[in-house]
Amino acid sequence: MDEIKAAFDSSIISQSKKPSNKQRTQNRSRKTRDVDDLRDPDRQPMHLATRIQGVCVKPVLRLAGRDVDLNALHGGEEQEVDGAEDDAQMLEIAINQKVANIYEQFCFDVIEKAPNRKSKQAGSYLSIPVHRRIDLARPELLMTPALPFQQAQYYRCSTEQWEKHFNRIFPMPSSTEATQNASGQNFPNCTYYQRYMALIDTLQPPSLKKTRGALKVEFDKLAWVPYTCADRMWATGAKHTKGWTTLPGEAKGGPMIAINPRQRQKVTLLMFDRSGEEDATDSEED
Repeated sequence: MDEIKAAFDSSIISQSKKPSNKQRTQNRSRKTRDVDDLRDPDRQPMHLATRIQGVCVKPVLRLAGRDVDLNALHGGEEQEVDGAEDDAQMLEIAINQKVANIYEQFCFDVIEKAPNRKSKQAGSYLSIPVHRRIDLARPELLMTPALPFQQAQYYRCSTEQWEKHFNRIFPMPSSTEATQNASGQNFPNCTYYQRYMALIDTLQPPSLKKTRGALKVEFDKLAWVPYTCADRMWATGAKHTKGWTTLPGEAKGGPMIAINPRQRQKVTLLMFDRSGEEDATDSEED
């Protein structure tokens, strides 16, 4: 009997599912976390270099018809559905802060959605220790050509290619890029992207142009961004075509990185001491 029991227990152990590596990112179907929930609420707010002025939003939806007339007759008041500020100056301040928050969230989401290696027992491609990702996932991290990955492959973009990545990351409403993103990977579950799309849907065309212009100024300060594809923010397939460079040299595949054409410094890998991380976790559920 003991032999049968031992054999049965052994079978269970051998077939048990191996746990996922704790260094993996939550980059599948989960919505990215809100930086406002993770960082000090009293921190210095981010401001864009370009102030968005003369903001005009689309006319607010007003209720109309018999039900509204009856409501007013009985002492009620018609309400503006979106609660937009009537005061133009207050609206301008609110829009500028909202766009700055979207940009801060974008830089966080780039790291939050960073790709993992294929095996669940392997970790993330990121070189940043789990316990430092929340603090380091800021614009400054993307403004240096030291890539925070254990391996990566990069491409120095032309001006047109860099513009293409901007248009995928901050698309125009109803554009081809927006349509592709809606059914693709990464973008639909990025908090920054959801807020950006909701915001631009409220803006009049001139204000939309100013908003994207302010974001483009910040975008052009970055040394690198994910090499976006038509259906995803991040891709890792090995690139063998002209213009691609892999780090380290003997590696194959890895996160695909777009380098700003204005960036002339040497591209390297940014490494961290990852000892003592056994108890840290940022992993996705199996």
